[in-house]
Amino acid sequence: MAPLAAERSAPTGFFPFPPPPNMPLAPPPPGVTPNFDHPESNAWHVDVTAAICIPLIVLFSSIRLYTQYRLYPSRTLADYTFMLAAAWTIIYIAILLALLDKGLFGRHIWDTKMEDLTNTPFLLTLVLEAIYGPFVWMIKISLFFLYRQLFHPKQYFLYLVWAGVIVSGLFYWSSLIAAVALCAPRGDETYIMAFASARCGKTKGLAVVMGVFNVLSDLYLLVIPIPPVLGLHLQPRKKIGLLILFATGILAFNASALGLHYRVQVNKSLDDTWKIMPLYLAIIIEMTAGIAVLCMPAMAALSKQCMPAVSKYFGRSNIDSNDTEQATFYEMAKPRNTINSPSARDKEAQCSKECGRMATSSSDSANELRPRTSDSMTLGEKPGRTSVSP
Repeated sequence: MAPLAAERSAPTGFFPFPPPPNMPLAPPPPGVTPNFDHPESNAWHVDVTAAICIPLIVLFSSIRLYTQYRLYPSRTLADYTFMLAAAWTIIYIAILLALLDKGLFGRHIWDTKMEDLTNTPFLLTLVLEAIYGPFVWMIKISLFFLYRQLFHPKQYFLYLVWAGVIVSGLFYWSSLIAAVALCAPRGDETYIMAFASARCGKTKGLAVVMGVFNVLSDLYLLVIPIPPVLGLHLQPRKKIGLLILFATGILAFNASALGLHYRVQVNKSLDDTWKIMPLYLAIIIEMTAGIAVLCMPAMAALSKQCMPAVSKYFGRSNIDSNDTEQATFYEMAKPRNTINSPSARDKEAQCSKECGRMATSSSDSANELRPRTSDSMTLGEKPGRTSVSP
């Protein structure tokens, strides 16, 4: 979480304070000369990633909002938490870009002089550390609430959902409290002095704990929907399709695992301002993947609606009804779960019987009204006319 490096010989904090003049934040490796005037930077990796992910977030969110507005006008708790999650993700990336614009992060730590430090980068760093947990929690509970819509009749599954919401909420909001308590200035301290303190150095270990919890919570979100999906009364290929849509969460899981790896690397490295860039990149991908997973149901529903028009455009007149009538998340998430309802299946069977009975009666009536052939004409009837049985 805390990005600035501490000199391992000075356990008082991230760097010595007050700083000696004309000294780098950390000593360079042997044979390396600090470059204060034209330092190398890897911050452009994060800039490019953000330039790709922000439009993707806007695109995915627009598809979900459009689909929700046009096809399913009802609103649920998952819809409101999703809108907050998407907005907060863009805000987090914007603050991160503002931090990189200050020039401290992305450089090697020995390419920055201590006397050139200002409070602004540390203030933005504290904000990112504090809001990261609640912002990630908002993404995760949006997925939990989506699960709640899909499988609400299953009581045991509701317990799993609410357990995930509560446990993750306690952890992520505790991270906000810890970041503020450990790294916020106290009394006459500046932000530089606060980050140089020993108490703020403790957040480096908390960052690794955060990475472990991210991986475990994403794995939990991947596993818990599998039994309910397998228990649905759907064709096997439709179950596989639903599992594939849920499996898009593997992207977020992989990003969390990558983030854990980089957290460990940052914790071990002296060159934190350089090593932190891959971690920030993994965080952006993790959040974007979470938003994309939340939009998969809307994209499936929209593709279902567009299938007839696309097929007509390409000249396909024989559209497979199974392809256009497959169950989507939104259809499953109606207030009453008709997919897995025994009463619904009984009504469907009764309706089939009634339709069969009506079809039989119509067939009998058609046979009675069918014209007689010439062999069955009675004497005295004219050839051009037919008689109808009374």
